[in-house]
Amino acid sequence: MSRATSTVVDVTAFLLLVGAAIAVVVNGGAVEGTTAENPAAERTELLATSTASIEYALAPPGDPPPWTTNATATHQRTAHGTLAELLAEAAMSRVAFEEHRLSRAGVGFEQAVAATTRNRLHERGRRTAVRARWEPYRGAPLNATMRVGERPPPAAEVDAATVTVPSPSPAVSERAERAASQGGYGAVAAVVADAAIAGLFPPQQAQLALDGDYPADRLMTYRYRRMGALTRAGQLSVESAPTTELNAQLTETLADRFETDMRRRFDSPEAAARAVDTGTVTVTVRTWKP
Repeated sequence: MSRATSTVVDVTAFLLLVGAAIAVVVNGGAVEGTTAENPAAERTELLATSTASIEYALAPPGDPPPWTTNATATHQRTAHGTLAELLAEAAMSRVAFEEHRLSRAGVGFEQAVAATTRNRLHERGRRTAVRARWEPYRGAPLNATMRVGERPPPAAEVDAATVTVPSPSPAVSERAERAASQGGYGAVAAVVADAAIAGLFPPQQAQLALDGDYPADRLMTYRYRRMGALTRAGQLSVESAPTTELNAQLTETLADRFETDMRRRFDSPEAAARAVDTGTVTVTVRTWKP
């Protein structure tokens, strides 16, 4: 299990972090935008290489069961990784469909990551803003964004650099391009929806959560029901159906929503396929003098 996947599941389903390291992909080996005159590149290199341990508490919906003893203590967690990894994970914690969040269970994690990032990037005489962004395709109604710092003012002279981190979803750009030539918009949408759901609801880990104890079962049950409601997938049989069936139902509905959006947004299926980027979270750093 990749670190990005494990933390998404941990934030939403209270599973143990496996601590498996993943490589931060720094755009082929170097931060994009690196020049001697670009101070944002130094900040971005720091995010890609500096590590931190984040302590946070999950926030399951509703009151704990009456039989649970010291439930609050069991929600305390620790995550470790590079700042770029943690920012990417915080972004995925904030995943939303049509600007409605899927879960608020990881708000404490997001706040802790933001505070640590601000402290590490503080530099006298310069302002810094960071954005971690996941879009399965450009402009998709399902996306995730984490921001740290204020936006630069319109008149500021801004330096920028980016670094990418693997997302929980598989990379499917080549599949999407083949699908465009074989099945049009609908085929592209199906490929993207399948990758998105696989990342947000890893079947094996999600099944473990549903079959587990509080708060894992409640968090994952809520997550499935919330996604079903947001995408108008209908009633999901979360208590009885296996996660493979739940994911198939969500994928079918999400593919329909994606297809409608792609037809409106892109001139051709090929253009839609070229915009696909399910497998990465892009972390952008902007710096400027106040």
